[in-house]
Amino acid sequence: MDEQDFPKQDPQQNNPYTGAPGFSPYPEEPRKLKHSGPGIASFVIAMVTIAGYIVSFIVAGALVGPVVNEPLTFNDQGGEGFLFLGLSVLALAALNFIGLVVGIIGLALRGRRKVFGIIGTIINGLILLMFVLLIAVVLISVGAL
Repeated sequence: MDEQDFPKQDPQQNNPYTGAPGFSPYPEEPRKLKHSGPGIASFVIAMVTIAGYIVSFIVAGALVGPVVNEPLTFNDQGGEGFLFLGLSVLALAALNFIGLVVGIIGLALRGRRKVFGIIGTIINGLILLMFVLLIAVVLISVGAL
């Protein structure tokens, strides 16, 4: 047998300390995940409903304020304030429910960031929970439950 029959070996290849590194010489760039669209929408819906609740309570307070200040008198003027408050709270609660569903959809998407989906789902869920608890307290205080 000749030397040509054997494959040439690098003298450093047999050395365990100079072999191929266990890591890539160039760091791989991490995949940059995009934020989920439904998650952002859920977060925006939560912020809009919080602002809507604040505005509706301020407007209803301004409409009902003169009626409440007059003791033992009943005016029909205060009814529109209570009606506005009730309808706006119901509309905003429906919007919170939509935001909760959209947030859950944003959490279910794969390959997307879930930060806004988590925040939007938590805020919308907490607002809906407070709304349900408010209705339960009112029904208990009236004696319906």
